[in-house]
Amino acid sequence: MMKKRAYGILTVLYGGLFESFIYGLYGYQVLTYIFIAMIITVCSDIILLHAFNGKTVSMVRVKRYMAREEMKKGDKIRVELTFTNPTSRNMSFYYFDMIPDAFEISGDFEGKISIAAGKSEKKVYYIVPGIIGKYSLGPVKVIVSDGLGLAFQSFSIEKYSHSKVGPSSDEVFMERSERMSNMVFTTGVHFSRRAGQGYDFFGLRAYNETDDMRHVAWNRFNMYGNDDLFAKEWEEDRQIDVIFCIDYSIGSNSGFGVTRMFDAMVASAMNSAYAVLKNSDKVGFIIYSTVHNIYIPPSSRKDSIDRFGRTVSSIRPDGSFSLDGVNSFIKKVVKKNAMVFVYSSPSYGKFTGKEVSTDIYTGKQEYYYILNPDAFYPVPDSESLRVYRRGILSNEFQDIRKSVNSIRSFGINARMVARNKIFSTTMTDYITGREGNRGA
Repeated sequence: MMKKRAYGILTVLYGGLFESFIYGLYGYQVLTYIFIAMIITVCSDIILLHAFNGKTVSMVRVKRYMAREEMKKGDKIRVELTFTNPTSRNMSFYYFDMIPDAFEISGDFEGKISIAAGKSEKKVYYIVPGIIGKYSLGPVKVIVSDGLGLAFQSFSIEKYSHSKVGPSSDEVFMERSERMSNMVFTTGVHFSRRAGQGYDFFGLRAYNETDDMRHVAWNRFNMYGNDDLFAKEWEEDRQIDVIFCIDYSIGSNSGFGVTRMFDAMVASAMNSAYAVLKNSDKVGFIIYSTVHNIYIPPSSRKDSIDRFGRTVSSIRPDGSFSLDGVNSFIKKVVKKNAMVFVYSSPSYGKFTGKEVSTDIYTGKQEYYYILNPDAFYPVPDSESLRVYRRGILSNEFQDIRKSVNSIRSFGINARMVARNKIFSTTMTDYITGREGNRGA
């Protein structure tokens, strides 16, 4: 492929050649030979590229080695590219390894390389994943240019490596921080370690022979001049199921760089799940879109959370999302009563007004969170672009408020939630519902 510069040079040379014929009438024939020689030089350089250099470089062999394919966000992974020249001629070219924008890259992932005949060269670089999901590294782009830099040939070597990126241990801090979950979000909320009788006093009733003597209210004995006994009653703690439902449609891929909506949803759901487990309730997950219909049944151990982490590291958001669709799926797979927390993107989580109330109503204690898009729009440097950004967000907020009000009309607790408030809002609603044994 010729560059624009080559077309410009050839245009000038052919123009000069035409003028040299005119000057040749006055004895300046040497100009004609000069321009012809220059045209032959340029054309020969381009022909040589396509006939020899390009053909030689197209035979280069590439191997990619990754330290490991399964990784967590923030891990630094070593990648090696080995180029082998199987021909009998030396070759020189530029290379570029195609890496998704979910990774930060450092090292020799691009540059110029020269390989002697029959030899190999190794280049090393490092990747740091920033978003969960499954990704493909590759292909490797190889570009060879002519000596004058007027044309180039590009080859795509179909060499792929697949990586699975799981949630970061630093983000999922609830597994390691007992103090954070217990002191911040459950201070003053005393749940029984086991389902059944709790610690909060409810009232008194007449004693019967099946009651434990430890619950006798002795301060009420003989109060009315008789020998009647009274037993204390306590509020009952029931074990409940808590389901976290994630909108995994293409709309949840909103964001920029390594700031993506679905990534924030997953981290918040996992943090909330660890806190719920500490209160002896079961935790399950739903990953939903028209493409993904994944249900992870509730468990009182962290194996459901581990399975959720492995699942989201193997897929990417795809398809569309709707309120009636996800609620129909919830009714289908969640047989018991439960507390359900739905995290939705504003793009595909909007209430369309076409849903049927029988499809929307699940019979569960449902909380519907539409994420505030503000944190997922980059802030531009230009003031005019910032004004434009505010205008877009203002329109989005109006649509989300309409959606929230419509969803609430069906008896669902709906609200718009900021990115850094997802976890705290979830835990606040969970504790409020837990005190009333909702979902039990």
